[in-house]
Amino acid sequence: MAAVFLLYGCQAADNNSASAITTQIPLLQQSVSSEHANPSPSPNEKPDPLTSPTPKPSASVPSAPHSMIQHLEPIDIIYAGDAMFDWSVKEAVTKLGPDFPFVHVKAEVEKADFAFVNLETAVTLANNKDTNQIYNFKSNPESLIGLKNAGFDMVSVANNHSMDFLQNGFLDTLDNLDNAGLLYVGGGLNVKEAYSAKSVIIKGRKVKFLAFSRFIPTVEWFAGVSKPGVAQAYDKKPVLDAIAQECKDADYVMVYIHWGIEMNNRPEQWQRDYARQMIDAGADAIVGSHVHVLQGFEFYKEKPIAYSIGNFLFPDYVSGRKADTGLLHLTIHDDRIEMSFRPYYIEKNQIVPKDEAYVNKQYKYLESISYDVTMDGPNVRMQDPKK
Repeated sequence: MAAVFLLYGCQAADNNSASAITTQIPLLQQSVSSEHANPSPSPNEKPDPLTSPTPKPSASVPSAPHSMIQHLEPIDIIYAGDAMFDWSVKEAVTKLGPDFPFVHVKAEVEKADFAFVNLETAVTLANNKDTNQIYNFKSNPESLIGLKNAGFDMVSVANNHSMDFLQNGFLDTLDNLDNAGLLYVGGGLNVKEAYSAKSVIIKGRKVKFLAFSRFIPTVEWFAGVSKPGVAQAYDKKPVLDAIAQECKDADYVMVYIHWGIEMNNRPEQWQRDYARQMIDAGADAIVGSHVHVLQGFEFYKEKPIAYSIGNFLFPDYVSGRKADTGLLHLTIHDDRIEMSFRPYYIEKNQIVPKDEAYVNKQYKYLESISYDVTMDGPNVRMQDPKK
């Protein structure tokens, strides 16, 4: 069969997009949520508050960009929300093992071609806390075994808890992720690393992953020229520049962002505007979390936006909407990206399935808080503008 050009995917930024940056970081060379409800603060304000699993053969480190592809197959990418392994989760993992939280989602995650989760915790044995925080999350390195065994491939460290135990704890986190065989994005040894994508070839296509945080307790967490830290999204320019740059030699650019007002089930207008700007800069999908509850879905220029996919693994104090969770599927076809969502629930330190009544209720609820979409079972469909 003759080669087929991609009809969908990362496009060159238009004339209104931010200018591209030129820094590239070699892949794999990096050694590099609280439950209080308050709006995203200015970074100057204090906010309120490994067994060896078999790697997925379909994903590999790229050797060259791909702009033409033969025999296109769908690519299934899973996104999961905020995960931490402290408090009661730590106790459960210590007693029952690192695989315990993921027993019920492992099969679904492993089926995907690639899986991504937000790591909402420091992974360290350090004890010096950042006193800007009301809650400091610390997880044992062994916890990462569970994520890896469950089928996850990459985590975001762009959030408001990855540096809870200061720079030393953050560096430990990056080292522990390397040791666990988990890729990470959204932070690094310096600003260049923090804003650089991780690239993966999946079924012959180059997919790039970026992550940013719009909720950070102090500017001390911002990655600097020679300072470890996270990729902050208060300033849009480095975010849009990074997307435009990474788009140049990618088939798809996927963006995760930590943002929003905690416990609100709808995004702010500035978030909807920001999502559009990121797509205009070249992003092919936007996935958010941070607010500890699910928010709705939207399509812009036929590209999917999931404003918040909620908590994924949190201690047993979460209940109700804070315990509603699920797995977001972004399925890449040659001419479109489909979006679907499989509901789960956080219960007794596990992610568990619920009955059909719960699932159907979630679909109706998610449709009610989304924008111009209908839920066809798990599938998120754009509404027909003629109707």
